[in-house]
Amino acid sequence: MKMMWQASMLAALALWSGAGAVAIEGEIRNVAQVQAGLGGQDVRVLLASLSQGELVGLSTLRGARFSIDIPASFRPRTVPMNLCPGVTARPSEPRIYTAESLVVYQAGKNSAALLMQADHPTDPTRRTQWVYSDRAATIQGRCTGLNSRYDLKLRRGWTAVMTVSEPGTFRVTNATPGLPYWVQGPFTPQARAAFGGVFGGK
Repeated sequence: MKMMWQASMLAALALWSGAGAVAIEGEIRNVAQVQAGLGGQDVRVLLASLSQGELVGLSTLRGARFSIDIPASFRPRTVPMNLCPGVTARPSEPRIYTAESLVVYQAGKNSAALLMQADHPTDPTRRTQWVYSDRAATIQGRCTGLNSRYDLKLRRGWTAVMTVSEPGTFRVTNATPGLPYWVQGPFTPQARAAFGGVFGGK
């Protein structure tokens, strides 16, 4: 299950470094779907790597908004980026970790659904994931024999990375500020069993 806001409803996205933490803030555009599926009390938003069964950070959903604090001391298990031929990384290829999923979850109902940050809830052309890099790097080029292109700058730490699907090409680049979050139904019952150790006692 991988991937990775209009006046009061307009998308608001921020990544900031504070004392000892990084925060990912956002607003869910279709929050009524969350309230219908999970109720309005004690709903959490979790940043997780479902493939590794790892919880990165969490926030209580307040209205439609959330703010996930990630401790500055968090050091994820990184792997080589393994760029395709034709794409280069300068000054060197980074090791990365992708926290590919945002999830809304209510412990009492033991139910959850994925969140997607994208330009459309059902037919997106732009989607965003959060990537941790062990170093700053500039990634550029076109994969040999493919229509995949990279024009990406990673910071050391967390970067919002966007994939763009266009006719005849697929681009990986830095995220456009303000892409909204959308709940992706249906809700998964028995979420603790379905997602293993990600939720724990949250």
